Amino acid sequence: MKTKRNQAFTLIELLVVITIIAILASLAVPAFTMVQTQGNQMKGVNNAKQIILSLKQFSKDNNSQYPDSVANPLTGSLAQTANDAFRYMIQEQIVTDERIFGCPAGFNPDNNIGQSPNYGQALMPGENHWAMTGNQTDTTVGNMPIVFENPVSISWPPLWNADVAGQIAPGRTWPGGKIIIGRNDGSVAVEALAGKKGMIGPKVMAGGLNLFTQASQGIPQRILTVIYGNSSMNRGSGSGAPGDMNGMNPNGPPSGLGAPLGGGMPGGAPPAPLGGGAPGGLPPSGL
Repeated sequence: MKTKRNQAFTLIELLVVITIIAILASLAVPAFTMVQTQGNQMKGVNNAKQIILSLKQFSKDNNSQYPDSVANPLTGSLAQTANDAFRYMIQEQIVTDERIFGCPAGFNPDNNIGQSPNYGQALMPGENHWAMTGNQTDTTVGNMPIVFENPVSISWPPLWNADVAGQIAPGRTWPGGKIIIGRNDGSVAVEALAGKKGMIGPKVMAGGLNLFTQASQGIPQRILTVIYGNSSMNRGSGSGAPGDMNGMNPNGPPSGLGAPLGGGMPGGAPPAPLGGGAPGGLPPSGL
């Protein structure tokens, strides 16, 4: 007589199936994470391109100058931070959606810009992800880094904090020690920095230069920084000259960072308090 075979899985068969599923999942998760990161980076690259295009459009009506070099008619002052400079373009209605100033896995605006003509809710503290090289024009050398992800130190070249990679924190990098840099010629790319841990700057090229110092012929440039929450980095210093604390928060380093870095200049004076900046400088809201 034929016996009826039991159709149920044995314990060993079940364990084999579970093991195979676990192995496939362990392979799939990193691949998914990498694809997600690359997608977010491409969104950030597109935002940086839009910002540079907006700067170019502004320059056409302002003798090739960018908004940080033109006194804002609503305030009578020059921009002291990147937030101020970018808000000027919103006030001029060159930019109508402030979300281009955000970045996935970074600082992002809520697209509440307020009312004309001041647009006082635009790019409030914590709503801008991008720093900007100041005092440049549309005719500046094309390889000059003009818009880039917010650094933790505004020395020239700036520094970023790879220890908070992937976090929403001042000066963070992407995993693997990478940041997005947009140049004055409109090109934007994800660039690998000099390392993957700690405070890191651009890779050194032949001759000891890097992406930043090469474009400026070794002359330190001013960096317009980003306002985070209730504090900001130095409002508009960043030249790397003596007496510059390289943009560190006067109340201590930004969250997640160690002791203040800087350009190593001795005898640095404390940066101006929040909202101070140069005489007549803009407050955080730009009003």
